Amino acid sequence: MKNHLIFYIILPFVLLFTSCEKTATIKVTNAVHNVRLDNINFDKFGIGSNILPGESTHEMTISTEDNISFPISSQLQFYMVKGNSRVFLKTKEIYTLNADDKLNIIIDDNTEVVNILTD
Repeated sequence: MKNHLIFYIILPFVLLFTSCEKTATIKVTNAVHNVRLDNINFDKFGIGSNILPGESTHEMTISTEDNISFPISSQLQFYMVKGNSRVFLKTKEIYTLNADDKLNIIIDDNTEVVNILTD
């Protein structure tokens, strides 16, 4: 009986701490003139594709239920497409996403990138 009582006293605290889901959101805005951004990835997360100038991806929610832990630090990787030309790039900057963040990464004409094939 005593063990059952201890179990029922401790159970709410265990559930509270194990169910504390942490989330953050991320989106990317394309502010580069005359190019499209395709296959945009942050860490292991695909954020969006076919983003025209002036457009943004949908806000993507990343959660500890995705078997990750915050913070997540990563470069953004994407294809930059103009006409029939397509180049795979990653940002030089490493972005950090913390729990409860609403991160909007803006890729513009001044964003420093590295061509992955020549890096």
